[in-house]
Amino acid sequence: MAEVLEPITFELEIDGSKGDLIIPEEFIRDFHFSTDKHLMIMIRVVGGDAKMVRDFFEDTEGEVFRLQTVDGNNQEINSKFLLTDMHMDEGPSIGVDINQDQAMVRLILDFKMK
Repeated sequence: MAEVLEPITFELEIDGSKGDLIIPEEFIRDFHFSTDKHLMIMIRVVGGDAKMVRDFFEDTEGEVFRLQTVDGNNQEINSKFLLTDMHMDEGPSIGVDINQDQAMVRLILDFKMK
């Protein structure tokens, strides 16, 4: 499993309006940047921030993001990426607790460097 050393900042501009979202490294489950400029990120957010993450990425396939972070090899990433594919799954977190209603969102984001 690849990792990041710093939070990932996602910056998105739609219709002239900019928004950004910072995902702390503990929510990044996997991070792969291949030699063909393909980036795959798996994110799992549990708790109150899950809705904010879901709302930020909802309906953004085909949009261009600026991503900023430092990967596990200590390489800085600060580039524009096209979101080519996304899978989003919502629900309560997996656990054995009864009556557990904590929100959760899982994302698999596939990007291509611009």
